[in-house]
Amino acid sequence: LALSLPLLMAASAPVQAFDHSKFNGLLAKYVKRGQVDYSGIKAAAKAELDQYVGAIAKANVSGLSKNARLAFYLNAYNAIVIKAIVDRLPLASVMKVPGFFKKAQYRVAGKAVTLDQLENKIIRPQFQDARIHFALVCGARSCPPLGSRAFSAGKVDADLNRLTQRFVAGRGVKVDGDQIKISKLFQWYAVDFEKAAGSVGKFLAQYREAEAERLSSAKFGYLKYSWALNGK
Repeated sequence: LALSLPLLMAASAPVQAFDHSKFNGLLAKYVKRGQVDYSGIKAAAKAELDQYVGAIAKANVSGLSKNARLAFYLNAYNAIVIKAIVDRLPLASVMKVPGFFKKAQYRVAGKAVTLDQLENKIIRPQFQDARIHFALVCGARSCPPLGSRAFSAGKVDADLNRLTQRFVAGRGVKVDGDQIKISKLFQWYAVDFEKAAGSVGKFLAQYREAEAERLSSAKFGYLKYSWALNGK
């Protein structure tokens, strides 16, 4: 009985939340209006970034709540993108790096994954939330703007709503007379938006109520996607 008591205590111990404070501080200092000061990070905060990404590699997320796991993976993706860029400076575009998304591997919660696998094999199937496409920032100007704070379990749902609203009201949708052009994100991940709302147009209509009827049945063109670095 005495031997089993420590095991019972360990089994009932609460799961410790993953600490995102280093990443939160880094974003607050080096991200302004969606632009990332990659050179500043390299010069003064690379050690903190490396420590955070190192903690991501060893994390155990199996006992965390769904929102805590979602916040973890969103932060992990964005932090790895930032580190991958900082490690390769000077860099004009992530597309200049062969295999940036599909070949280079990183450890996340004990698993070796590429950025593409992290997005499409873990985040999308596990959470099935179309809003994640406005939280994952791939280091390019046409990506949704990177936020100045890390995701957290308690605020991730509200943040996803806010980021989706901002993107749909801003750079993601351009109305010019009779023509409506939208980000290619809505083309690349159309299946997610269709699953969420029935169609891309109906998804957009939820976030632009004044134009909801028009958007719901519109035929869209697509905006040019800039892969230039989202740096200062």
